[in-house]
Amino acid sequence: MNHEYEYISTLNPDERKLFVESFCCMVCSDKKVSKEEIDFLKSIGKMYDIPEADIVYIMKNLNKDSILNRIQAITERRKALQLIKELCYLANSDSGLDEDEIDFIIDIAEKLNVENDKIKQINKWVLDKLVLLKTGDIILENE
Repeated sequence: MNHEYEYISTLNPDERKLFVESFCCMVCSDKKVSKEEIDFLKSIGKMYDIPEADIVYIMKNLNKDSILNRIQAITERRKALQLIKELCYLANSDSGLDEDEIDFIIDIAEKLNVENDKIKQINKWVLDKLVLLKTGDIILENE
């Protein structure tokens, strides 16, 4: 497994489900679900050992308030920061951050006691990394 995702092995089953529910909620927050977002959820499901059928169920039965209440069960800061990072990746996977996605990340961060400055740092790092990956694809003619 990619070093960046080693933290997944430290999550218990409830935390894994909460992460995936958060991703699903994020995808639906802007009321437009792109193909990239669906592909992301499918690959994320595999990484978190959540079957595709469960992801479909989660998507059909989303309750943002319930997720925001339950997300407080994630008390380890390292896990909280990983969740914010993944949400930033997801938010930037389509045409960039929109207001609803930003609001959702801020809501989650507040529940996890993650500071706004830390969200900005994480999002900037995610954007820099995405640009770097895209540049690498161009240089290596992977297009």
